[in-house]
Amino acid sequence: MAKHETSPAELLKTHEKKILLFGKPGIGKTTVAHQMLNLWAEKDHRELDYMFYFNVRDISHRKPMSLEDLLFNMYSEPKDSKEEVLQDIKKNSENVVIIFDGITDLSSLSVVKDLVENLLPDAKIVTTCRPDQSEDFLTDWPTDWFRVEVKGFSEESIRAYLTQMLSAETDSLSSVLNNLELFSLCHVPMYVLMVVACIYFPTSEASEQTCTITEMYSNILRHGIQKHSGRRRKDIDSCLKENREKILSLAEIAFDATNEKNMNLTLRCEESSVHFAFLGAFMVNISPTASDTCAAFLHYTMQEFFGALWLLQNPDKIREVLEKCQTEEWKHTKHLIPFLFGLLNEKNIRLVNSLVPAQQIKKTSDWFFKEVVNTFLPSQTNQDHAEGGDPEFEIDLLFLCQCLYEYQSTEACQLFLDKLNYHLDLSGEHLDPHQCCAVSYVTSQSAERKVGLDLNGCTVSDQGVRLILGSLKNVRHLGPSSDDSSDPSMLCQLWTTLLSSEAEMDFTSLLSLCGNELHLPVQGERQVFERAEEVMTQSLERVNVCLHWDQRTVLSEALSKTILKCLPNINKLR
Repeated sequence: MAKHETSPAELLKTHEKKILLFGKPGIGKTTVAHQMLNLWAEKDHRELDYMFYFNVRDISHRKPMSLEDLLFNMYSEPKDSKEEVLQDIKKNSENVVIIFDGITDLSSLSVVKDLVENLLPDAKIVTTCRPDQSEDFLTDWPTDWFRVEVKGFSEESIRAYLTQMLSAETDSLSSVLNNLELFSLCHVPMYVLMVVACIYFPTSEASEQTCTITEMYSNILRHGIQKHSGRRRKDIDSCLKENREKILSLAEIAFDATNEKNMNLTLRCEESSVHFAFLGAFMVNISPTASDTCAAFLHYTMQEFFGALWLLQNPDKIREVLEKCQTEEWKHTKHLIPFLFGLLNEKNIRLVNSLVPAQQIKKTSDWFFKEVVNTFLPSQTNQDHAEGGDPEFEIDLLFLCQCLYEYQSTEACQLFLDKLNYHLDLSGEHLDPHQCCAVSYVTSQSAERKVGLDLNGCTVSDQGVRLILGSLKNVRHLGPSSDDSSDPSMLCQLWTTLLSSEAEMDFTSLLSLCGNELHLPVQGERQVFERAEEVMTQSLERVNVCLHWDQRTVLSEALSKTILKCLPNINKLR
C-alpha cells in the first residue's frame, strides 16, 4: 500500500504496472481515474502510446471475449489498419495504459484477467474497487498490485469546496463549518455534493440538516418522484402512494441485482416510466446492426439503498441477509445493512411510510437490532476470545458503529455497549472522519457506565480527533485496559488537537484518562504550549510530560520556556 500521498500524475509516471485504487463508496475513485485520463489526453504524444478507459458497468453486460473485442468493438475501432494497430499494442505493451473503473465481479470478466496475466504483460493496468473487493484481487491474481487508497477530501479541500459553492449563502456556510457531524460527512466528495444540494433546498437550514446518509438518500427518492411527476412538494407523499408498486418493483430489481453483483438492469418498460427517475439508460451493441437498452442507477450506492428499501417491505428476508452477508461469497450484501438501519430510524419513517406502512416499520424495528447484535456479536465469539481461540468471523466494530449512527437509537447503543462489556476495541484501525463521528455518537449514548475506548495504533485525522474529543466525558480510559498505557502517538495527536483549539475542556478529566500524562510535540504552534502551561499549573498533582520528536526535529524555543517555567509542576519528563 502506498505510504505517502500520491497524485494522479504520479500514478501515470510510476514504474508500477498493476495499480489497485480502492476506497469507500463515493470517495472519488472514478474522479481519480478521470484525472489520469485527462492528464494523458493533454500530453504532447511525441511518442506513440495508448490509453483505454472502461467503465466496467458498460462492458459487463457485453462480456467481451478477446483483446480485440475489448479494445476495438467495445471502445474505438481504428478507421484502417486495425490489425497493424493491435499488433503494435501487443508488441509495445509498455506504452499502454488501461483503466477498469468499478470492478465488482471478476468471474464475468475473464478477458480482464487474461489481459493482466498474459495478453499485455507490460501494460499499466489500473483498477478501481471498494475495500472489501480489493482483497479479491490479491486472492485471484498472484500479480503484485500497487495498492493506493483514495481517502477523499481533506479538511482544507472541504472548506475550499464549500466556500466556493456557498459563497452566496454565508449563514449556511458558517452552519456547515461549525457542525462537526455534517462536516465529517463531507470528506466523501459525493456526500458533500448532496449536503450542498440539501442546503439550497427551500426552507433548508444547514445547522439543522441531518448527518445520516440514509436520510439524504430518502430525500433523493422523494425529490426524484416529485421531479418525475411535475407535482408540488406538498404532494410528494401522494406521488409515492400512486407509484408505490412501481417503486417497490424497482427496489426488488435492485435487491436481486446487488445479490448478483450486477450493476446493469434489464427492464421491460418505457423510458418515461417512474423507474427512470432514478436510472440512466444506455445502449449496448450486440452486433453491427443490433443493440440492447440497459439501465443502471447513477451510483451503486443508490442501488443498495433501493435494495434495503425492498428488505424493509419484506422483513422476513432480513435474517437471511444478516447471516449471508458475513460469508465470503455474500459479503458484498453487507452494504445494504447501514441503509436498512437508517430506514428503521424513527425520524426517517415519515419519509418512506407512503411506501411501507409505519406500523410495519416499527414492528420490524422492535426485533431488528437484537437480531443484529446476536448475529454480529454472538456470545460464542466472546467466549472464543476469552479462551484465546479464533472467532468464526472478524467482528467489524466500526461497521456496527456506523450502522448505529444511521439508526440514532440510545437504547440500541447501550445494548451494543453492554454486549461488549463497555469496551470498544478499535486498535489498529484507520478511522475516517465520519467513522469518528459514529464512534463518538455511540460512546456519547452510554448512560451511567463509562466506555473503555482503545485507539492504540489508530490512524485518525485531526478532524476525527475533534469529534472523539466531544465524547470523552463518557470515556473511562483510552487504552486496552485501565492498567495499560495508551498509544503515545495517538495521545500526542489528541493533546495537540485539543490545545490548539479554542474549545473549553475539562483538562483534569483528560489528564486522568491519560494516566496523568501530558503528551506534546517538540515543534508546534505557540498557543499549544501556552495552553499546556495552563494544564500543568491547574493540575492538582504534578504531571508526567512526554515529548514527541524524531532525530531531525529541534526543540522549539516556546516549548523550552514552557518546560522551564513549569518545572515545579512536572513529576517526570521523558
